[in-house]
Parts: sequence; structure tokens; C-alpha cells
Amino acid sequence: MTVNELRTFYRKRQANFETALEQVKRKINLISNFRVGVAIGIAGAVYFAFSDSLFWYVFAALLAIFIFFVARHGLLYEQKIHLENLLRINLLEDQALDGNYKGFYKGDEFIDPHHPYTHDLDIFGEGSLFQAVNRCNTFHGKSYMAKRLSQPLNSAEDIYGEQAAIRELSDKTDFRQHFQASGMEIEEQPRDREELLQWIKQPLFIYSSSVYKYLLVILPILTVAAVVTAFFIAGVKPFAILLVLSQWIILGLQMGKISLFHEQISRKKNILEKFARLLHYFGSEKFNSGILANLSAQAREADVKVKLLASLVTYLNARSNVLTNIVINSLLLYDLQCVYRLEKWKHQNASHFKIWLDVIDETEVLCSFGNFAFNHPRFVYPRINSELLITATDLGHPMLSIDECVTNDLYLGQGRAILIITGANMAGKSTFLRTSGVNLVLALTGAPVFATEYSCPIINLRSGMRTADSLKDHQSYFYAELDRLKSIMDELRSDKPLLILLDEILKGTNSTDKQSGSLALVRQLLPHPCLAMIATHDVALGELETQFPAQIKNYYFEANIDNDQLSFDYKLKPGIAQKMNATFLMKKMGIIPS
Repeated sequence: MTVNELRTFYRKRQANFETALEQVKRKINLISNFRVGVAIGIAGAVYFAFSDSLFWYVFAALLAIFIFFVARHGLLYEQKIHLENLLRINLLEDQALDGNYKGFYKGDEFIDPHHPYTHDLDIFGEGSLFQAVNRCNTFHGKSYMAKRLSQPLNSAEDIYGEQAAIRELSDKTDFRQHFQASGMEIEEQPRDREELLQWIKQPLFIYSSSVYKYLLVILPILTVAAVVTAFFIAGVKPFAILLVLSQWIILGLQMGKISLFHEQISRKKNILEKFARLLHYFGSEKFNSGILANLSAQAREADVKVKLLASLVTYLNARSNVLTNIVINSLLLYDLQCVYRLEKWKHQNASHFKIWLDVIDETEVLCSFGNFAFNHPRFVYPRINSELLITATDLGHPMLSIDECVTNDLYLGQGRAILIITGANMAGKSTFLRTSGVNLVLALTGAPVFATEYSCPIINLRSGMRTADSLKDHQSYFYAELDRLKSIMDELRSDKPLLILLDEILKGTNSTDKQSGSLALVRQLLPHPCLAMIATHDVALGELETQFPAQIKNYYFEANIDNDQLSFDYKLKPGIAQKMNATFLMKKMGIIPS
């Protein structure tokens, strides 16, 4: 599909969801009016029932109708929220086709200036790759997406498996959007999942006791039987009272633990229900790729279990009603019954619970990449090779429009292990380095890249492009840059294959020192298993090609000045740049005299 076809697709979906939403709103209004009418009828039935008992039957019928309307209103309201989310999803995707990602989560909390490459490549933050790709809504889904963009997969098998899952999901727009809309309905707090996992790990105090196993069956049966019998045989009444008191004594012995237990799990009912809904929705879909089929099978297993857990929490929450609490605890040891069943659930499912929640995270991430692939149908899935070689045809930055982006070919390795890229300011050097880095990040997650052909090895990425000083760490700009270079060299000396992206290294020293240090650094890279791209204004680095023609190649981006106008073609060419533009721009802006 072209961009215009994608835009038409999303706008058609918006129109469909708007129509469906209006219909649901009309139904909600209608049922609300009916419910008011039935409520008035109930009040009237109660009033007349005191003079004519037949009206109690009318009251019962109207009450049943009222309860039906309440339940129906709740379902319709859920549909309304879901449709509003679907409408918002398609509106945002429509805007994203024009490069407007402001409606999506930025991932600012994942920005790490000390990470080997994410800060340099704008992986997180405003206008970042994360903002363009991520469609996760749970806290841990977003964190898992951040991890995937920060840590490459370790094997070609894993990458090809992810590619197959992403391909399949890219064709399932309905599933992806309904799953995403359901995720948007989760009002998750930052510590919800951690608190659930902590609760799961708490030691059992009722289920582990064989005494309670029998007591919770025998004592309620005896108590209920005694209370009922006491209505007919007066002599049984003291025995019934004794049994009721014994229940409260037993409850009193465990009341502290029960209250703490309830406090830990009571507020998790809604989020458990919504987790269960996501698992149900995912488990109901059929998939062919290995990863998705496996995740779907786990979701099907988890669906009923997590829904049961939410129901058990609901039952325990009933103890908050004082009147209900007094009655049912007097007869059934209700609090202990609920704790026993919840602990039984924990005993049976504790080892699987985190895995089930991880299924949601991984599905959110795969759906995000599937959406990214759908929105970029002309992107290609990379080939993973075993050689230290990266090749790309028509390589472009994935954040730029495919119709406007100037693309370049890339060959890095086997005679061109190090590229020295010279050029004028704003000619495209830094953008090309980021283009190469960001596409490698996507490739090693299993996602498609902006190219017509692309192949790469499993390789770690390291960059030095945006080093900053730090008052907190008492570190100057120059020392921070040296520290980054040292970490790169330490990894190289351990024979770890790297792709290294460096932009204007040693900016923090004088030109003579910078040049000699840069030349020495490039020579240090040569004996190690690495690929490197070094952007620089220092054309003296171009002389290294004559000294090491089998490993170093010169490329450049050129600026053109015609009729006192500056222009760029952003095309990478072999050789060394001849034109610089700093003086021209300073004169043009009136900083220095013409």
C-alpha cells in the first residue's frame, strides 16, 4: 500500500467506528431512560403493595427488569469506551503517516546518556524511534519494548522467529487494534504488577494447614444445621450459639493475617479482570508462526485461571460489607473460606503467573512491530549473515517519509571495514550514521528496515556522537568522551564484534591534538573484529586510506554553493570532501563581514 492508500484505510476505519459509537451512545441513552421509568414503576409498585399484595409480584418483575437494564448499560458502556479507543487509535495512526507522533508515548524515562547507543540514536524521547514504534499500554509492555530496542537478539534463529510473528501480525489489523484498545482500558498503576507478584510469593497460612482443610468443611455444616434446627427445637439453640461463637474465635485468631492478606490483593480485582480479557482475546485468535502459536497457547491456559483469580478477589472483597460480614462469617467462616481458595489458587498457579503476564508484554511488543510493518509496507526484512559485513541498498532513516527521504547504499566490511566520512556542516554525515545505527537496531529486533535490500550480522552497536559533560558525575565533556572511547576499546580488546559509529571525535581538544589523537584511534581499530563509520570535518583522516587500502575507505557528503545559495543532495560519494560551508554561512547570517 502507498501512504495515500494507508491514509484512506485509517480514515475509513475512523468513519466505521464513529458510526458504531453513535449507535452505542443512542442505545445507552435509551436504556438510561428506560431505567428511570422502571425505577419510578418500582417505587409505585412498593407504594401500592401495602394495600394490595399482588403489587409485590409487579415489584419483583420490575426489579428483575431494572437489574437487566443495569447490566446491559454496563456492557454498552464498555463497548463505548472500546470504540472510543479504536477511534483514537486510527486517528493517531493517520497522523503518524505524516510524521506526527505527538499522540504517542515518548518513553522519556528510558533515556540513558550512558547507554552504548540509545541516546546518540534518539531511540527514546520526543520524536524518537520508541515513539514511532511503541503501541504498548501496560507499564511492563513499554519496559519490554524499551529493552528490545536497547538489547539486540542473540541469534539468527530468534530474529527470523520474530520476523515471522511480525509478518503475521502486520496482516491482522483488526486483532492488533482490538488488543491495543483493550490495553488502553487498563488503568494500571506503576507498582500493580510488582505488588501482585509479591502477594503471590507470600507464604501460605491457611491452605498449608491440614486442620483448616477439614475445619472449613465440617464446622460450617454443623453451624448451619444447628441454626436451622434451633428454629424448630429450642434445646438446640445453645449449641448453635456455641458453634457461632467458635467461628468468631477461630476468625479472631487469624484476623490480623486475613486483613493484611485482603489489603494486599483487594484493589487488584479490576486489573486482573482486564489482564484476563487481554489473555482471552489473544488466546481466541489463531496463529501460524511458532512464537505466536506458543504465546496463544499460554494465553488460553491463563485466560480462565486469571479470570478465576479476579472472581475470588471479588468474593473476598464482600467482607468489606459489615452486615454481610457478620452474617456469613457467623455461619460459614467466610473470610477463611475465601483466603483458603485464594491460597489454593496461588499454590496451583504461582509458578505460571509471571509467565502469563509476560505473555501480555510480549504480545504488546509484537503487535507494535506488526503495526510498524503495516505502516511501512515498502520496508524489507533483513537477512542475517555470519560474516562481519553490513550491506544495504536504498538505506533511509525510518523516521523520514519514504517519498521525501534521500537514500544511500551502504557496504561495510571485507575491504571497507572502516569508512571515513567527511563533509560540510549539515551535509548529512550525522544523519547517515544515525540512519545506519537505527536500521541495525530494528534489524536485530526482527523488525523491517528502511531499505530495498539489507543484510547484517549479529553484532553489538557502540556509538560516540552526543557525549555530554555531567556535573553530577563531576565529569567534563572531554573526559566523558574519552570514557566512552575507552569502553569501546575495552570491548574490542575482548574480541567482541562491534559496529562503531563516531561523529567528530575528540571535539574537546585543540585541532592539532584532535587530529593526532583521531589518527591514532583509527589505527587502534584496525586489528580488531569491528566495523566502523567515522564522520569528521578533518580531511587529514582521509590520508589513512592510502596507508590501509584493504581496510579503510573514504566517503563524503558535499555541499553546493551556486549563485550565492547553499544546497545539499545528501548523497554519499566515494572520496574526500572538498567544500566546507562554515565561513559561507557565517557571512550569509551577518556574523562576519562578507
